[in-house]
Amino acid sequence: MVFSLFRKKDVIPDNAGPATQQGKAPNTIARPLEPAAAPIPARSDAPAPEAYNLSELSIEVEETASHLSPAEEEAVVLHANGQIALAIRALAAHIPAIGGQRRTESWLMLFELYQQAGDRKAFDDLALAYVLEFEISPPLWRGNTTAPDAAPAQAGSYIALPAQLNANSFERELDRLIDVCKSGNTVRLDFSKVSEIDPFAAAELLSLWPRTRKQGATLQPLGVASFAALLQSRIETGRRLPAEAPFWLLLIELMQATGEAERFENIAIDYAITFEVSPPSWDDRLVPRQAPPKSAPQAAAQAPTPSPTMPDRLIISGILIDGAPLVLNQMREFVRQHGKPTLDFAAVSRVDFETGGQLLNLTMELLSSGHAPAFTRVNELVLGLMRLMGIADLVSISRQ
Repeated sequence: MVFSLFRKKDVIPDNAGPATQQGKAPNTIARPLEPAAAPIPARSDAPAPEAYNLSELSIEVEETASHLSPAEEEAVVLHANGQIALAIRALAAHIPAIGGQRRTESWLMLFELYQQAGDRKAFDDLALAYVLEFEISPPLWRGNTTAPDAAPAQAGSYIALPAQLNANSFERELDRLIDVCKSGNTVRLDFSKVSEIDPFAAAELLSLWPRTRKQGATLQPLGVASFAALLQSRIETGRRLPAEAPFWLLLIELMQATGEAERFENIAIDYAITFEVSPPSWDDRLVPRQAPPKSAPQAAAQAPTPSPTMPDRLIISGILIDGAPLVLNQMREFVRQHGKPTLDFAAVSRVDFETGGQLLNLTMELLSSGHAPAFTRVNELVLGLMRLMGIADLVSISRQ
């Protein structure tokens, strides 16, 4: 199935238009037929022109990026973080609830998860249920595949916080954050989309750092510049409002977590002046270690190679994580050099959120310069991520 934002709407059939548009017909037949009312009720049974538009609109919405069910969205997020077992659990519990709805997306995602987990028995059991549900042949098991994400999943997780953080919306995010931190790995926390935050959410975020340290995990903040500016706009030196204290302390914690000692000291002094307390102290033990080179995790993705039989097709393979800068750079150059470039994702098992965001940026960059890449043979979980990120609204994407 192909997703594209640029699909033109179908023209309404001529016979669905109003009769007054048919040349001079109204001037010649309107009065002679006035006494005969029989044709009028006959036409009332036909769908109104608006019905065609609504039907068409419902089809378009079915294929847009936002039409994932909550269970599908959860599975996509978990898979992007390398948590295949949890993604399987979420969808396996969802399948019985959608029996009879003939919704293929959840089923296809679960097939792909079983494939990546190497669980042939669960795959075959699902295939039997699929035949009964849809009365068509199920997807086929792909040979010589293993669970490729087992090792890279330990590299850490990525969580993008929503635009609004408040008492109503943040509780679910907090539970997810705490659950992810139990792994004891590095958790990349992306603040770049946050545009609103209340004192409750700031206080809960602030509590994450000591809690994750106790669990042996490390929070690595991303998109700090815009978020720090947001926090800075909520405070003012000398304005002593208890409700603003969480903003001050969270900003100070962010400076510690990103290793910005000078800004830490300046903000800490302003905080001490405002609330007449001792300023927080810089802790060298909490200074982030030098980030490891990208080459280690990037090795999970192999260098893209042009198709030997189709010169306009670039074959991408492996697991795309940590932004995959080398792979995306090669994709950029390939797309710019070909008239109708196709990016073949058949051998891509997983794309994490950080790379998904970079892929969205790359797609928008290429479109703005007049290049429109097409993605083909994308597995169901990666496709779901592309729908969540909005990539499916911009370019053509076809399933594996």
